[in-house]
Parts: sequence; C-alpha cells; structure tokens
Amino acid sequence: MLLALLAPLLLAAAAATAGAREIAWDGRSYLPVALRAGADTRLVMPEEFDDAWERDAEVAVSTLDATTLIIRPRAASIDQRLTLRGRRSGTIYLARVSTALPYAPLLVVRNAALTLDAAAAQVDASLSITGLLRALMRGVAPAGFRVERTTRPLLDQPPYRIVARELWRSNRISGIVAEIESTVPDRTIPVVPANIVLRAPELGALRAAAPERFELGGAQSKTRLYLVFAP
Repeated sequence: MLLALLAPLLLAAAAATAGAREIAWDGRSYLPVALRAGADTRLVMPEEFDDAWERDAEVAVSTLDATTLIIRPRAASIDQRLTLRGRRSGTIYLARVSTALPYAPLLVVRNAALTLDAAAAQVDASLSITGLLRALMRGVAPAGFRVERTTRPLLDQPPYRIVARELWRSNRISGIVAEIESTVPDRTIPVVPANIVLRAPELGALRAAAPERFELGGAQSKTRLYLVFAP
C-alpha cells in the first residue's frame, strides 16, 4: 500500500531529474535558457540573485525560492537577454532566453568559483590554531588561504629583529612566516615565544608562535619564526 502511494512521487522525481540540464557558467558566454510555449522553465542559480529582463512583458516570471526562477513565455516566439546579479559573489550572469533553443524544463547553473569558495570556507572554519602552525612549518598553505610575499618589519627591539617574509590570510585566521634575527651578535640569545610581543590589529591577536631554533648566536644569528593570529 505504501509503495503504491509513493510510486507516483518517485516517478515524478525521476522524471524531473532526467529532464534536468546542467549549465556551467564560464563568464565568457551566455547561459542558454530555453523556453517552450505553454510550458514552464525552472532556472536554478548557484546563489541568490536579482534579475533584469530586456523585455519583461514577453514572459511571466515567478520565484520558487531564493535561487529558482519559473519562466513561462507569453508569446510563441521569444529571443531576449536576461541579466542576473549574484547577491553573494556579485557575479553578473548573462543569459539568452529563447524559444529557439533545445527545451529542457529544468536548468541548473553551476559556478565552479562559488563551489571552490564554499569548500575553502569549510576548511577555514575547521582549521585550528595548531593546524595552521603545522601548515606554516610545512610550507603548504591550506585551501582558502592567500599567500603574499612581504618584507614587513614586525619588531626591532633588542635583542630581536623580526621581519615578515610571507603572510597567509583567510577570512578567519592568519599566519606569518617570519625571520627572527639577534641584534646582539656577541651573545647567545634564547628565543622564547612567550616573551615576544607582536601587534597586528588587522590580523587579530597573536595566538601561537614557534621558532625553528630556540637559540641565536655565532654563525646562527637568525632563524625562521612561525606566527598565528586570530580574533
């Protein structure tokens, strides 16, 4: 009995899936949005959007949800442009809406850049302070981090001089690969992270620091220093 009740729903879902057509947005060509007289076309975008029609009197348009347009032509023959602006990314999507295109009732637009951004955000959210510290030591930036070369001075106060060499930034947490050098060459200077006070308000507070060597002196007057900042 239950199977009999579910069968029509399963068949409808299968039909909808079979009729779906995926379109990859490449930023260089128009999205082909096909219409058919007397039928609806569902256009599923990769993000919430605002839409602007070249001739909106030719189409009946409604929204199923924040990312889906339902389009029905009011004329037997239509060929016009549609502009959509992604609210999250600001991406401008250009579409050709036409009854001359091969029809599909369900069109799903994919934007690879948004997919990568979402994956990077997930990695960023799960990355711990010690996880980023280990990544800095390995020299392999996690997904979602922008790596910039720099010569920014961080500290110049005896007995240390610290200069940033790489800045790793994400939306939530940041890291610095720095060089720490002794300014007292005739002495052996211990590198004690707890005694190093650095301020970078735009990155947050210093949450972790680890040097490659814990003593500076003689021929080894400098070493790398790994720093992690977070709000």
